[in-house]
Amino acid sequence: MSDDTTSDRASSGSARRLALNPKLRWACHSIRLAALVLILFKSATTLWDLGDRDAFLALMNELYGLDSAGVSDLRYWSAVTLWMLEFVLPAIVVARLWRLTGIYLDGRVFSIEAAATLRLVALWGFAATIAGLVTLPLGAALLWAEQIVKVPLQIWLAPINIFCVLCCIFALALSVILETAAKIAREHARFV
Repeated sequence: MSDDTTSDRASSGSARRLALNPKLRWACHSIRLAALVLILFKSATTLWDLGDRDAFLALMNELYGLDSAGVSDLRYWSAVTLWMLEFVLPAIVVARLWRLTGIYLDGRVFSIEAAATLRLVALWGFAATIAGLVTLPLGAALLWAEQIVKVPLQIWLAPINIFCVLCCIFALALSVILETAAKIAREHARFV
């Protein structure tokens, strides 16, 4: 009897996947690909830019007048490590997005699980944005200590960071709305 139940669930899941709108499937796969490419591209370009110590320090001297004469190899590579550790949280966001789109592809778009996963995407995204805001000045302080006041404020707090925080707040609010709607739908299903 349990085999029948399992096969019923499997056929129900495959029927939901077949009924899933092709546009939604395309959007889910596009989101997965875009998130993966973005995290790989951003971390690779950051590592590429920071990999040439002398060129990076010369660029910072040229752009902001930061004297890099006293920067040791240890301090430089410590700052680079700190800046690269920043990509751990965005990688978690990508993994959560992958999970969320997997739930959608499974046909469970308006489920409590999807809403909870969307909430996790928003919270991890918020944490990743805050970590990015903190690690950049900390890494710069490792290199230039008292000279970092020469760097303009928009370098530390870019408009894209504010946009990311707003997107995370929107996703968090949307997750609460979707979770409430899923709970109401489940309650109504009990009465029908």
